[in-house]
Amino acid sequence: MLKASLRPGVVVAGLVAVLVFDLVVGGILGAILGTTIFANRGATPSASAQHTTTVPPLTTVTIPQGQELFEPFILVVQPNTTVTWQNNDTIAHTIETTSDQTPFLNLHAFSLKVAAGQRVQFKLIEPGLYHYYDPKMATWNAADARVAANKSMPNYPLAMDGVIWVKGAISNLPSATTNRIPPKHDDFQTEFLAINPGSVSWHNFDTDPHFLALVPGWSDVDDQPQAVINPADIGINRIAGTDDVPGGDTIAVIFSKPGLYYYYCPNHAHIDAATHRAEAFKLASEYPIPMEGFILVTDGSPSV
Repeated sequence: MLKASLRPGVVVAGLVAVLVFDLVVGGILGAILGTTIFANRGATPSASAQHTTTVPPLTTVTIPQGQELFEPFILVVQPNTTVTWQNNDTIAHTIETTSDQTPFLNLHAFSLKVAAGQRVQFKLIEPGLYHYYDPKMATWNAADARVAANKSMPNYPLAMDGVIWVKGAISNLPSATTNRIPPKHDDFQTEFLAINPGSVSWHNFDTDPHFLALVPGWSDVDDQPQAVINPADIGINRIAGTDDVPGGDTIAVIFSKPGLYYYYCPNHAHIDAATHRAEAFKLASEYPIPMEGFILVTDGSPSV
């Protein structure tokens, strides 16, 4: 290693130069920072942090080009909301409620037609659930009371149907109800149930076990209007079949938090990640109909 000796004069001169430079730069920075600090002494740092952006409620369902689906699959709106269906497809579509009707389901039937590239609107007044589909792209299976996808559809086995929840008070709902799994069927007997906070029981009359779990991807806290979908986890619940328990097993699940619960059987369906929908396994007995269901839990308040 080479070592160079430094002359004392050079060292002193260098230190003086550095000292002068520091004084000049320090004076300039002091003047700038001093002005900035005093100018902002009366400002409130938290003012910008307290500002929040209000996300407008989603009131539009989109029909993407070439997909033969409604997006989103589930829409949540307030009473007296005008819902828009925007058809971005190259063909016309029909939007029609199913024939299934109860005191909380499809209270006002509608049938709408929307041309390619156009939109159609309908005002939903009564609180409850509305289940609709395109009868040209899907079929109403009367035996199972379900919408089944047509085989020619690009996203088969997903059907072109959708659900709208109009929030608000619904009278005469029970605090407990039951559902069943019929023998030799991979589906729930009733697709839509509604209760006040309470419990739902399922009885399995099938030979093999079935499971209950919520469809993931819906409880997005960043989208407050839609955050009432699957607002509380229910875990994965096993219901033993008649091969394990004589007569089949029964389980009860408590639903104490109001919201719309969208569930499925993981043994007979999987989740389509793009749409957050249950998609039937090919070996399921009701294929292409998925083993899924909906439970509306309301406390009778319009703000649920």
